[in-house]
Formats: sequence, C-alpha cells, structure tokens
Amino acid sequence: MIFGSNLYGQTDSIEKAAIYYKMSSKEIEQEEFVRMWQSWNQKMKEIKQYPNLPLDQSGKVHYSFVNKFPDFNKEKLFHRTLEWLSINYGLIPSYIYSDAEDGKIIFRNSLDIKTGSTFSYTSVITIKNEKIMTEYISIAYQTFTPGHYSGDTWIPDKTVNSDISEVYPIVLKKLSEWNTNLNLLKTTNELFNTETKNLYDYIESYDSLYIF
Repeated sequence: MIFGSNLYGQTDSIEKAAIYYKMSSKEIEQEEFVRMWQSWNQKMKEIKQYPNLPLDQSGKVHYSFVNKFPDFNKEKLFHRTLEWLSINYGLIPSYIYSDAEDGKIIFRNSLDIKTGSTFSYTSVITIKNEKIMTEYISIAYQTFTPGHYSGDTWIPDKTVNSDISEVYPIVLKKLSEWNTNLNLLKTTNELFNTETKNLYDYIESYDSLYIF
C-alpha cells in the first residue's frame, strides 16, 4: 500500500511565516512577535508534530492516497469499493455518482468526529487495474454549541459552519483556541488515513472473509 499526497502543504513553517509577516508588515510590535513565537514553539514541543495538511497548487486542502492491489482487475476493485461504501456509510449506488467504465466513484459524506464537530467532505475515487486513488476535497466543519446561561444571561443555541481553510493559520487565533484547532486538523488527518486503510484492508481480506 502506498500513501501519497500533494507536494504543497500547510505546515508548522507556514504558521511561523504568518507570525513573521504580521511583524514585518508592522501589524504587531516586536515584543508581541517574540511572545507569539515563543508560545507557538512551546505548543509544538507539547504536541510533538504539527498536523500537516496537503494543499494543491491553488492552495486548497486536497488529500490523495494511492493503494496498489497486484493482480486485482478494475472491475473487481470497483465493485468491492461500492460494497465497502454501502457497508460503512450506508451509501447505496443511487446516492453516489459511479461510472464503472471510467472507474469513477464520487460522493459527499458527513461524519461526527471526537472533537464534537460534524465534518463533511467530498471523496473522488478513481479505479484502474491494480490501483485505487482516493481523494478528499471540499472539507468543512459544523460545530453546535447548545444554549446555556452565562451569569444571568441566556446564550441561545449556536451552529457555526466553517471551511477547513478557516481553521488555519492557527497561530493567529486566540491562544485559548490553539488546542481545539490543532486537534481538529489532527483528527481530520487521522480519519482520512484510517478510512483509506480500512478500504484497503476490506478489499485485501475479501476472499478470505467470504470462504464458507
């Protein structure tokens, strides 16, 4: 199995560049720059690794994974992928775009993630003999905050919709929001890697599972 991604990325270095740009454009003073720089470096030590995001040449988040299946033809891979989508997401063929001749499957999906948000995305699956490329694009989040009292004031329910591009640069947000946003990106990375691996495992183990 080969995992691949685009060459461009949203990284720790890009976050630091955002701070530097703020100082060089005189939007913040040098003292504020030093404070932010030190706080960010400390946060990176705590989490050990920034959740890098793959970006395409237009700067949009674009995950791309290629899995190899020696001796599996296009037709077999196509139908097993449709089966997996139906079993795992309840996505029956009438809910997705699929073209067996072109080897294309396209669908929109949403999942609840452990950060408390619902996250949605579009997946484009391209199938050839012995290969499947899975892409994830148009990623967005929906966060619901139930109504609550703040002192004597009632704060009503609030639903916030945001594109993944609004999550970063994290370093320019409030310090209290850093952990939430870093966890959101980390969870997204983990989920796409896991889902792609799960599809691979299902196809690879299919024949052994259905011997009876």
